[in-house]
Amino acid sequence: MNFTLQDILGATLAFFLFPIVIVFPGYVLGWAFDLFDFRLRQPIVRLGIGLVLSFAVGPILLYLTSSLLSFNFALFTLGGFAAVFVIISIKEKFILSSNAKSLCWIGAIWAVIAIFSLINIQWNDQLYFSVTSYDQTTRVSIIEAMTRTGIPPVNPSYYPGHPVKLTFLYYFWYILGSMVDVIGGKYVDARAALNASSAWSGIGLMAVIALYIRQRNASSTAAAWRSARIGIGLLSVSGLDVFPILFLMARTGLIVGSVDVWNTWIPSWIASNLWVPHHVAALIAGMSAMMLAQSTRGRPILKQFTIMVIAGLGVASAFGLSVYVAFVFVVFWCVWLAALFILNEERGLILPMIFTGMVALFLSIPFLIGLFQGAGGGAGEQFPIIFEVRSFLQLESFVKDWTLFARSLIMLALLPVNYIMELGFFFMAAIYWFKIKGKAAIRSSPFFLAEAILLAIVFLIGSCLRSTLITSNDLGWRAWLPGQFILLIWGVDVLENLMFTSQPVSSLTGEAKKNRKLKAKKNRKLILVFLSIGILTSVMDAVLLRTAWPFMTGAGETHKYYSARLAYDFLREHVPADVITQNNPLNYVDRPSGLYGTHQMTISDRTAYGVPFGTFNRLVNEVGQLFTIKNVSNWHSIDGICHEHSIDILIIEDIDPIWSSIPVLELQRLSIYENAHYALFACGDYVK
Repeated sequence: MNFTLQDILGATLAFFLFPIVIVFPGYVLGWAFDLFDFRLRQPIVRLGIGLVLSFAVGPILLYLTSSLLSFNFALFTLGGFAAVFVIISIKEKFILSSNAKSLCWIGAIWAVIAIFSLINIQWNDQLYFSVTSYDQTTRVSIIEAMTRTGIPPVNPSYYPGHPVKLTFLYYFWYILGSMVDVIGGKYVDARAALNASSAWSGIGLMAVIALYIRQRNASSTAAAWRSARIGIGLLSVSGLDVFPILFLMARTGLIVGSVDVWNTWIPSWIASNLWVPHHVAALIAGMSAMMLAQSTRGRPILKQFTIMVIAGLGVASAFGLSVYVAFVFVVFWCVWLAALFILNEERGLILPMIFTGMVALFLSIPFLIGLFQGAGGGAGEQFPIIFEVRSFLQLESFVKDWTLFARSLIMLALLPVNYIMELGFFFMAAIYWFKIKGKAAIRSSPFFLAEAILLAIVFLIGSCLRSTLITSNDLGWRAWLPGQFILLIWGVDVLENLMFTSQPVSSLTGEAKKNRKLKAKKNRKLILVFLSIGILTSVMDAVLLRTAWPFMTGAGETHKYYSARLAYDFLREHVPADVITQNNPLNYVDRPSGLYGTHQMTISDRTAYGVPFGTFNRLVNEVGQLFTIKNVSNWHSIDGICHEHSIDILIIEDIDPIWSSIPVLELQRLSIYENAHYALFACGDYVK
């Protein structure tokens, strides 16, 4: 079968299976506890609420049931939710209004775009990756390992003579993918499940926008639908990156894989869903907890605490989905509590909110224990978060020799430029929002107060702190997701004010009326210019993510990727699951091994989380000898190394020095499989 067609079918089936894990649990809980007035809503709105709530409750529930009990018990739990969902749905008449149909079409179009952006594109004997394959290498490996070994999974890239649990990672999102992988059987693999999960993270984002606006704005049904469509439409808007990235490509003559590479990232919504759906899922879980807290006003005390237990599930889920996004919400939660106390407003929320934190901490204990146990020797060498003013990358070469204080000052001075380039329309929308709402509005609305606090926390964390666990500043990149959400909501307010609100001018003189109209027209044009540039940036980002990879690697690589998929498919179909395979660990970020591999490896960088640096480097060098030796005349030394490191099958690529010795080695031992670029050989104790 053509690999593109195979990927489309697998991802599509996974997409339609995903509601089992990402809709049904939240739907049942929403109905059982009447969350967000669930039982009064239209069927399509109920599905949206169920989707949002599933992001909050699903990850932590599936983690606890699968890790403390068993994977099968977690599947049984999902089956129970599905059965109750069917029973509830039988009693409902599912009728779609015109507004609901339009949102369904938007969701369907996004799903097609997401899946097409992530699958392999085959042309004859060439295979084209998406740029996102860089990170998918790790994520597919984790989902596959969960399906094969349970939760928490055995690290698929580290085998020091015995299995090692992979816990030094926020991995809750991959549990959902693994569940879909199992439910889909042979028709869905880990990569198809991951691709479908990106489509669902985007749909979940649309749902949380619509639900948040409905909860926040006391408006008519028609106005609520309109606001929801505007908010969903703003997901297609990004910053002003299109200009510097075009300049960069024109100056260097190179094609880049993303519009964000020129500066410290604040990715577009499209890029975030394609690259890091787990971080988006954490945002949705965190916003669910925030909305649940807001919904407790005027409720009986027992109802409040019931709701806040579910909010605690959301915070716990967020932590296991993305430590960095959850960190922002935890700081926000504490500051929000302090603000309610100091301002002497709605103090009735304080005790339930404290209770939410206690629930979240209690439920997270097993995950936290695993996280610290899996830290390894290399993780504690530097504190995971340090002070650093957000970098404007284009100046790094000029200030690299400056003192920390001087460098911080110049980066601080450039923050407005940095943010206007990265946020674009949303930067202008924030300024205009404060202009039309004023400071008094923040005190007048509990939603506005929480939004302002959350945005301030995001600004401080995203501007002054960076993470150190990997080279990339994940904290600085992901901390802005909640801030982007708030700015998007404010963008809806601004557009509605400019487009649909008549400005009162009856009390003004003729000249003043004229000036007011001219100023409004000027503001409208400026906002629309930034809006248009933001849409262009998002479109360009989506195009680059899908099409840039061949230009970045060279046409010859696409033939090798096709050969790699053939080789790894052979391994999956003909080699037992408990066999340990090994490719050249010196070939860092080897995409095929992560995207297509289904077996344990002794050492690889694809999931080296928590592996002590010394141990990792030692194993890489020892195992790497298998692939770097030249002019080999027999299998004796190779089998010895394989035996020492429990390796059963070698995956040899044509760029490995040992490739030239294959004709001699094949005189003594035939390959298990071989094509133009890959060869598979049994070694060590696996030789029969």
